[in-house]
Amino acid sequence: MEPELVLLSPWIEPYSPDGVALELKRELAPDHPLYGKSVQALAVARDRDDVLFRIGETSPFQNAVVHLTWSHKAEPAPCPNTYPFDSLELWIEWMKADHDDYTYDPSIAS
Repeated sequence: MEPELVLLSPWIEPYSPDGVALELKRELAPDHPLYGKSVQALAVARDRDDVLFRIGETSPFQNAVVHLTWSHKAEPAPCPNTYPFDSLELWIEWMKADHDDYTYDPSIAS
């Protein structure tokens, strides 16, 4: 069973999940590992152009964080940069570390 997705800053629910999925499809060239795959946007990082996608069909990984370029056209490999995660649980652990980095305040560090 998949864990509940509780997002931590800077990750938020996508305002337009279909819009970011459409932009991903525009940016994928035929040699990209996500080309032709069905995707579902689960979260976006509000401080950068990263999107967490659930990957459908016959992908070797279940989820991926993709750094969109917003060029509205196919990008040469390896763009858009893609960071695969074998499970949502692994991404959640990564998100927790990302959250800690995002909320780190050096003025209170000892």
